[in-house]
Amino acid sequence: MKHKDMLLVLPVPFRVQGNKLFFESQACNGLEQWANNFESVIVAAPVIPESLAAQDATTTWRNTSSLATPNRFELLPLPWAYSPLKFISCYISVRASLAELISRCRYLQFAIGGLFGDWAAVAALEAHKQCRAYAIHTDRVEHEVILNLTRRAKLQTRIKTGVMAALMARYHKWIIQNCSLGLWHGDDCFSAYSPFCQNNYLIHDIHTKESDCISDIELAEKIQSVTSGQKIRICYVGRIDPMKAPLDWVRAIGKARDLEADFHATWIGSGILLAQMKVMIANLNLNSYIELLGFEQYRDKLLKRIKESHLMLFSHVTPESPRCLIEALVCGTPIIGYRSKYAEELIQDFGGGMLVPTKDWRQLGELIASLSKDRLRLSQLIKEASKNGNRFNDETVFRQRSKLIKEHLP
Repeated sequence: MKHKDMLLVLPVPFRVQGNKLFFESQACNGLEQWANNFESVIVAAPVIPESLAAQDATTTWRNTSSLATPNRFELLPLPWAYSPLKFISCYISVRASLAELISRCRYLQFAIGGLFGDWAAVAALEAHKQCRAYAIHTDRVEHEVILNLTRRAKLQTRIKTGVMAALMARYHKWIIQNCSLGLWHGDDCFSAYSPFCQNNYLIHDIHTKESDCISDIELAEKIQSVTSGQKIRICYVGRIDPMKAPLDWVRAIGKARDLEADFHATWIGSGILLAQMKVMIANLNLNSYIELLGFEQYRDKLLKRIKESHLMLFSHVTPESPRCLIEALVCGTPIIGYRSKYAEELIQDFGGGMLVPTKDWRQLGELIASLSKDRLRLSQLIKEASKNGNRFNDETVFRQRSKLIKEHLP
């Protein structure tokens, strides 16, 4: 049987409707980029239950039949098995399917990110059994993420999560110790996982095109609006959930308002903390300062909104690597928010942002007010962000990653 070039086992789910198979739109772009660098690609991923997919208003689905040159792809739906019983019940059959794929693929890449239901981790176990070299990719330190998200939960939940996190950390360590290549999206992941692997690379998993970068005309207009004394336009793009600390975001804006900053802020996205966020905005009398725009499915409109903004304000509190910060730089929009290794790495060489200690929303608000009054400094940050963002586009980063895989997975 002819060997396929690349096997990807991913946590990003498929969605099945009738006889049609859908995938998240940016993930589809990623598949096309992989296929531009390898002869063909097999993708294995779980199928999200339709009841869950229907409730999710934040995912833009794309029919996989629309993939460029679809005959380059083989797509394998796997069970949705995030409960222990479901995972155990289908473990043997799924592992057998993964074993067959691994045996006929030349390059293996697994995006791990959990415990039960993490088929990428199971694929890594099987690849090790077959004495095959494989690459591991991830964009967040999952065991730390779940600990942070349950820090204020009931004692029973925290105990259960603590046990799960400890098991997950040991499990992922073993998998990474046996991989031939670690591809870590963002410095938080690199710092956490690189000690376990001999060949490590800090990567950026992005889907912006070279044509998405802010133009010289758009950049000049943005700087002119800042220096002419217009209101500072603040934005954020992402889910309204605990990982993003949206209530800290609101508190920081309230602090900036109290310091007489001149601005208007928008949050583009939706999530489980939306109701709490609305209540806090009302209680702090910030309705005239903050606009909640909801989820925006059209990428062009989203990037236009970011380009028109003078800064992206973020308050991330978990070790993850959100693409929105890179997208902001691509749009010439400085990133202003909580310090993390990921954010620090993005701006340490090229500039385009300023950071404060995590959870210090007061200092974040003070920084907003400072930039509102120091327009020359803000203009300089905008110029830096634009220059920094020019290095990020999907063709370049996927070409670089593909080269690493071909070098380290003989």
